[in-house]
Amino acid sequence: MNKLILLVALSISFLTAGAQSLYLTKDAKINFNSSTPLEDIVAESNQATTILDIEKNIVKFSVLTTSFKFRRALMEEHFNENYMESSKFPKASFNGKIISPIDWKSEKTVSVDVKGTLTMHGANSEVTFKATITPGKEKISASAELKVTPEAFSIPIPSAVRDKIAREVTIKIDAVYAPYHQ
Repeated sequence: MNKLILLVALSISFLTAGAQSLYLTKDAKINFNSSTPLEDIVAESNQATTILDIEKNIVKFSVLTTSFKFRRALMEEHFNENYMESSKFPKASFNGKIISPIDWKSEKTVSVDVKGTLTMHGANSEVTFKATITPGKEKISASAELKVTPEAFSIPIPSAVRDKIAREVTIKIDAVYAPYHQ
């Protein structure tokens, strides 16, 4: 049900766009790594919903923070309860635009710049990052990597664990989009 609500919310802003320009996936993979020499903190979600409008070069992501899975249950519990406060801020999202020129008719892999607003923990941060996109007739593949700091999203890190959490968190995104048919 939550995935349906996220999909509807993401789709509303695209109602005026032509269906042939919209691509969608509900199982994009997002992982993050906040490892330090003292602790490996790695999590992954395969439940991100993302929409790509190739006419306007707009990309949007949304993921429930509770969908991230960790190697250890205690890390997952601390992530959701103490850091992300998932009951108060249940999702993270990105709303942005591909700012590099791209030929969507080509099937060549290209590197592009993406710029937009990343929202987590109730805070917004403007981000710019590189993405690799492979257009295709039946699907579009995309991957990206960006680095963020917990401070940019007002995520509290207690001094007792500060050395176990990286100052910069690496977020990796992989998505394979299919045409969206209304």
